[in-house]
Amino acid sequence: MSVFNIFQIASQGMTAQRERLEAASANLANSNTTRTAEGGPYRRRDVVFEVAEAVQIQPRFGSIFDEVAVEVGQPAPGVKSTTLVSQTDNGVRRFDPNHPDADTNGYVTMPDVDPLEETVNMMSAARSFEANSTAFNVAKEMARASLKLGDS
Repeated sequence: MSVFNIFQIASQGMTAQRERLEAASANLANSNTTRTAEGGPYRRRDVVFEVAEAVQIQPRFGSIFDEVAVEVGQPAPGVKSTTLVSQTDNGVRRFDPNHPDADTNGYVTMPDVDPLEETVNMMSAARSFEANSTAFNVAKEMARASLKLGDS
């Protein structure tokens, strides 16, 4: 696997985790939103990860990194993320007759968002982003060290 493929895979992972963090923070921020532009309570967002091919690096400069990319012959697996909005209206009904969005019986439909679950998702996404960032930086340092070998 080429060092450049490592850069690409790690950056795809960081992008996917950023989207996961954004979805979790939007869910947490809107956990009490009962009225949206589409009508009804806020709908929870989830991020789904899929395997995606990383673009194969083509040899250009004749460096050792490009030769490794050619020898592998198979594209490296990466990640692709998609944000999905919940299609079900499974809100939580709470009795609050003084709420402006209460129905005739005094119940308000609140978004089906668990703040604890969203907080855990945010922490997990932050740790995964950090792991991808560390992998990127280690590959960068390896490339830098291999370039310094030629200077000696």
